[in-house]
Amino acid sequence: MKGKITRRDFLNGTQVAIGASLLNPWTDVFGADVSNFQLGTDYYPPAKTGLRGSHDGSWETMHARVSGKTWPRGAPEREYDLVVVGGGISGLSAAHFFRKEYPRGSILILDNHDDFGGHAKRNEFQVSGETRIGYGGTESIDTPSG
Repeated sequence: MKGKITRRDFLNGTQVAIGASLLNPWTDVFGADVSNFQLGTDYYPPAKTGLRGSHDGSWETMHARVSGKTWPRGAPEREYDLVVVGGGISGLSAAHFFRKEYPRGSILILDNHDDFGGHAKRNEFQVSGETRIGYGGTESIDTPSG
């Protein structure tokens, strides 16, 4: 954007945003009950183009929990010295450095994807019969010095 934003434009934009945020209590006026809105269990936009994402069941389970479903607590089967939530670059780094410090320690890494790497994983996809590779979030990571 080349021009400056005037105070008036800023305030008008802010008013629109505030007004839109206040619409939710009035959705019944428009005939929509968004509190009970549920997409079909087969709705997963990345699958339409062959992309992978959250592992089957993780999306549905969390949304059931948000909707109020509860499950009985099971007895723990095992104890871990470290539990990492997220198999992305930070979670894998945490597990790596823990392993260096405590070689005999047990580690559990939890992730909602069927592959590790999080946002930084290698992405492979087909375009006109050729395999293309994208490097996700790692394309602009600098090599640490020293």
